[in-house]
Amino acid sequence: MKKRDMILAAAVILAAFVWALLYQKGIRNQGSIIEITVDGKLYGSYSLSEDREIPVESGYGRNLVVIEDGKASVTEADCLDHVCEHMGPVSGRGEVICCLPHKMFLKVTGEGEDGLDAVAY
Repeated sequence: MKKRDMILAAAVILAAFVWALLYQKGIRNQGSIIEITVDGKLYGSYSLSEDREIPVESGYGRNLVVIEDGKASVTEADCLDHVCEHMGPVSGRGEVICCLPHKMFLKVTGEGEDGLDAVAY
């Protein structure tokens, strides 16, 4: 290998490392929006790029939605089963969290990546 080949290989490896680091930090989710609906009506739309806590209160109950590090999750719910709290954070376009007792749905929309939902061989 010549000196130029080594420099080119190092530059490619460095660029791949920087891209992976930015991807991991949630830069891919800038522009993604979380839409919260209650009983089929839009409760609010919030950017995933800004950390915040959103209390969602309705006649069905109360949930606390937390947006942190480009991901949204339900951290508190006063329903009986608490399934929505265990669904984990969402960040990719099309991902959903639902609280059926409270008729609340969180859906990621916008410019984020879809991700894979299945792989077939």
